[in-house]
Amino acid sequence: MVMAGGMIKRLATGTILGCGICIGGGLANMYPAMAQTTDSEVRQPAPAILFSADEVDYNQDLQTVTARGNVEISREGRILLADTVSYDRSQDVLTASGNVSITEPSGEVTFASYVELSGDFKEGIVEDIYVLLDENTRIAGSGARRSGGNFTEIAKAVYSPCKVCEDDGGNSTPLWRIRAARVLHDANAKTVEYKDARLEVAGVPILYSPYFQHPDPTVKRQSGLLAPSFGSTSHVGSYFSQPYYWAIDKSKDMTFTPTYTTDEGPLLATEYRQRFDSGEMEFVGSVTNDNEDKWKGHIDAEGRFDIDRTWRWGFDAEQATEKTYLSRYGFASPSVLTSNLFTEGFRGASYTRADAYYFQGLKSDDDRDTTPLVLPHMQFHGQSSPAKYGSVTTLDLDALSLTRKEGANSHRVSAKAGWELPHVGTMGDVTKLSLSVRSDNYIVSDVSRTGKSDYDGYAGRILPLAAIDWQMPFVSNQGAYHQVITPMAMAAWSPNGGNHDEIPNEDSQSFEFDDINLFAHDRFGGLDRAEDGFRASYGLEWGVYGPDGGYTGAMVGQSYRANENDTFAAGSGLDEHLSDYVGRVTVAPNQYLDLTYRYRLSNDDFSARRNQVSASAGSVDTLRINTTYVHFTDDAGSEEFEEREELYFQAQRRFNQYWTGRAYGRYDIDQSDPLEYGVGFVYEDECFIFDGRIRRTFYQDQDLGESDEFLFRLVFKTLGEFASAAGL
Repeated sequence: MVMAGGMIKRLATGTILGCGICIGGGLANMYPAMAQTTDSEVRQPAPAILFSADEVDYNQDLQTVTARGNVEISREGRILLADTVSYDRSQDVLTASGNVSITEPSGEVTFASYVELSGDFKEGIVEDIYVLLDENTRIAGSGARRSGGNFTEIAKAVYSPCKVCEDDGGNSTPLWRIRAARVLHDANAKTVEYKDARLEVAGVPILYSPYFQHPDPTVKRQSGLLAPSFGSTSHVGSYFSQPYYWAIDKSKDMTFTPTYTTDEGPLLATEYRQRFDSGEMEFVGSVTNDNEDKWKGHIDAEGRFDIDRTWRWGFDAEQATEKTYLSRYGFASPSVLTSNLFTEGFRGASYTRADAYYFQGLKSDDDRDTTPLVLPHMQFHGQSSPAKYGSVTTLDLDALSLTRKEGANSHRVSAKAGWELPHVGTMGDVTKLSLSVRSDNYIVSDVSRTGKSDYDGYAGRILPLAAIDWQMPFVSNQGAYHQVITPMAMAAWSPNGGNHDEIPNEDSQSFEFDDINLFAHDRFGGLDRAEDGFRASYGLEWGVYGPDGGYTGAMVGQSYRANENDTFAAGSGLDEHLSDYVGRVTVAPNQYLDLTYRYRLSNDDFSARRNQVSASAGSVDTLRINTTYVHFTDDAGSEEFEEREELYFQAQRRFNQYWTGRAYGRYDIDQSDPLEYGVGFVYEDECFIFDGRIRRTFYQDQDLGESDEFLFRLVFKTLGEFASAAGL
């Protein structure tokens, strides 16, 4: 219907395709007609316009179209909503007023009281602008100029991702905001630029800058300066760090962090990350020339790469020029650095792996000359599909070459063939028969022997093993609760005398007898030592399971060895015919209580040789307490610790929706000395994080003494963070 100078009214019952409307050449032709094409050119169709409104007024003489009531115009992914829209065809100018909003294809939404735009929405001016970006971030200003469809320059602008209180009509001051004379938002470059800007916290200006820039919230990575950190520690003195992030391309980036310290001189740390189609790698390193003109540094790199659907390879590289370098400069506090090159493959039930290892011990008594180099270590495990009666055949192969500058060298080849037959009886009892034979072959040199000269040459052994495992669960249902009582037993046999003095012990030194390995056929974790003779283990496990996932249970057991020999060290709990008693007690009736007690009691007098208690009680909303108590006696047979008795505790409390507090401590009961304690508070809402902690350590690490530190971190979400650590 065409009415010159008249009015067209309709209900907004749907959307009308704009290019199909003919309103005196008005709204349907809101955009200029295409230029004439030559015979060699192909006329491109104009972008479709979607338009709807409650009523439309078309003036043919003035070539204007005015739409009123729930106006919606869409073109090329941009959507304009307003109470009133007027279009001047002759000037190609569109004006909109009343609850105006423009939604970009990216999801960005601009709100205004009045806009004046070109027909394609890409050029124009805006009054009382309010821009909603990603992550609920907002930019507001008195007015704005839009150009190219990408740039929005806002006058007297405010930027903030913080919510304001709705109880006062949204007029409260956000927790933090940036005020600026002008803000330029580039939608293509995804940057936000500020001129004459100041950062306000709770309405109070704390920082001014004539110009600065940061990515808009849609950007997850962009080159530029990151927030600096500063402070002081007892190890390096005062320091200042200014990191720079370089987004090289979509697959790789790098961070440079130069740091100046007053006591140790400048330091440069770098991080490099790259993703590949087949995997990824990351490199972290640092270098410094200290106040003694001595170069120091470290590297920490890793990579994982797929070769095909079966195989992958990878590496880990960890090295430091000094034992305390990482702790001194705050990178980490490990006891050993491990460099590893490996490849591994998975196919069906088989697994193959080849490794090379280089270690750097960081303890005071570690010596590089006696530290081993492992090159290579190859492993294979294969398992057949279940055969008749469910039996399974296994094959394990192991080859290792270990050398060092000073001390024993060993080259080992091991092979183990096994067969297992499980059986479930008519009474619900479960039995498993295991048979295996293992061959270990060594070429060694400089192996120390008790009362004899060092040994060079061949050493070997054949270790058959026969074992049977049995358990029989008894189940009773008592309403919503289920009770299970399970007696368990294991018996195993292998020949005596398998641990010759000529075989060095490289991979079986760390050993702790407990409830976890009570029923293991061989309690040594490696191949250099083997449990021999006849042995049997027996125990009882009890548990009650509640309707809401609660659990209360206990387990106790003991082992018997037919022969007393030096296979296990004195005090290990396995050096006599009857072992120590081992077990655990667990009480976890609900989410507010979780108690676990693990113990090892002397077979002679039931005295505790090992106690470990872990307890968690309460709720974070009221008070959550986590406590761990560990006690080893001096005759507990641990090669890693002498007598040790320590208590660790942690308390957490969430005070409200935003504030959480934490306190912790570690105490040496044996020496009656504290080892470490600290307290911290965290505030976090939708736009800001504050993390403050006080920590004090009382122990000494070689040339590093006790330390007191105050650490805090301020995170302005979408903007950056500031961090500091200061010695007290």
